Amino acid sequence: MARDTAAVVVAAGAGRRLAGSNKALLTLAGRPMLAWSLAALRAAPSIGQIVVVMSAADDARLRAESGRDARGHGADQIVPGGAERWESSRAGAQAADPALPLVLVHDAARPLLSADDVERVLSAARSHGAALLAEPLADTLKQADAQGRVQRTMERSGLWRAQTPQAARRADLLAAFAAWNAAALGLPTDEAVMLETAGLAPVLVPASAPNFKVTLPHDLLLAEAILAARRG
Repeated sequence: MARDTAAVVVAAGAGRRLAGSNKALLTLAGRPMLAWSLAALRAAPSIGQIVVVMSAADDARLRAESGRDARGHGADQIVPGGAERWESSRAGAQAADPALPLVLVHDAARPLLSADDVERVLSAARSHGAALLAEPLADTLKQADAQGRVQRTMERSGLWRAQTPQAARRADLLAAFAAWNAAALGLPTDEAVMLETAGLAPVLVPASAPNFKVTLPHDLLLAEAILAARRG
């Protein structure tokens, strides 16, 4: 299989609700959280380059705490992030090798990523132009007023939780970044919404395994348990 994809791993977040600093550096099942995503991407046959978006200070901290910097954990290139998540994603995509036609963006805060799901997203992106990993909603949804009182129960059919990775043709993704008007549209929540606004329709790829975002302390405990079970 051709290595036709540059993977961008966004690891520049502040982690305000969990670590008070960059949670990608937290130790998870014996490794920095970032290292789990890098290992999954390295195991994916389509990945030809890995760009990690991270500050030089965090990269130095990673080396001090784990004995290896991001390159030592599997990255090919490190670029600094922006003030907002989408600006960090854009910086990584712009740094990606232009010889690789696809760009895949993944959040380091989703350390349960599997190489199989990476390949499934990329297969869909090749066929349809853009794709993202996602999970269909299983919970009942309630809409509340400002006081927290239920106003109505919402239909969940056809609704999905968007995850990462998200992938698209490099040219289309860069054009979507360039066209996004943050002043008029606000901050984009992911790459898919920018691609949608640019006229593309990313394909939803059901996640084959847990791939939640580590945001709160109990997420860290659950991720630890899942990784321990996978090792076992």
